[in-house]
Amino acid sequence: MEKILDIKKINFRRCLISLISCIIVIILANICYWANLSNALHRNWPNVGLRTLRMFTTISNLLVALAALLSIPYQIDGFRYNNYHLPRWIVYILYTGTVGVGITFMTAITAITIANGFYEAMIKETNLFLHTINPITSIILFTLINDDHHIKFKITFISLIPMFLYSIIYLVFVFIIGPNRGGWTDHYKFNQFIPWPITMIIMFSLSFGVATGLRVLHNLTHKYRKNLFIKFFQESPKIKSDTIEEAVIKLAEMNKEKKLRGEIKIPYRSLRMMKPAYKTDTSMKELIKLYVDHAIDDEAL
Repeated sequence: MEKILDIKKINFRRCLISLISCIIVIILANICYWANLSNALHRNWPNVGLRTLRMFTTISNLLVALAALLSIPYQIDGFRYNNYHLPRWIVYILYTGTVGVGITFMTAITAITIANGFYEAMIKETNLFLHTINPITSIILFTLINDDHHIKFKITFISLIPMFLYSIIYLVFVFIIGPNRGGWTDHYKFNQFIPWPITMIIMFSLSFGVATGLRVLHNLTHKYRKNLFIKFFQESPKIKSDTIEEAVIKLAEMNKEKKLRGEIKIPYRSLRMMKPAYKTDTSMKELIKLYVDHAIDDEAL
């Protein structure tokens, strides 16, 4: 007989891994930002101080740190209710931030490594965190842990908005205004080896490829985990019953084991996943009422 996994344990592990990883990303991104802002490493190059915000690497890492920060309240909530779940808008921000650092990682490990060597691109000073650790951690988080919600193809283009806006700003300040008139130097060397329009096309293609790859991996994990959860609610001996009403009561009793001072969180997704296992016309409204009636702990009121 195939083993039915306990999704409470799975959710606990997801919360723990996600929380620790998000804290690491936030801390490392901020350390590197302030190191560049204050030029604590005494670098002899122009993009220090506030000019560090001219670097897409800095912007993308700050964006993914913001996404990680927004996720933390839901991770804490997941510990309380053993039901880790992120709202769709958080997942989209995570997607956008991860695409940004994914582009940074791919650019660093290819173009920058070819130009300056692997150590310079991926390991030296803050590049170890901004080009390597944070991107890899964020990609793993987004594709394997924070996989709530299926991401549609059209969202791919939304995730590329920061890259698109940065490209326009870079184009204007580097190639139209230019450093001699108060613009930026071509610090990414887009015009050094091949004409910059071709470089831009390559970068847009790379960015679209990164966004598409992350979306596909995320959706595959989402589908797998969703099927795993549906199977638990349909077949777990702790819940499976002759009728859906009995199953809902068991779920309510099981969730009462963790005292929450009278707070009741309605597991709408769980109830919806249970319905396919039973031939029933019972509405979601009735199932929610039944759950609440049995989830109430009179001693905690």
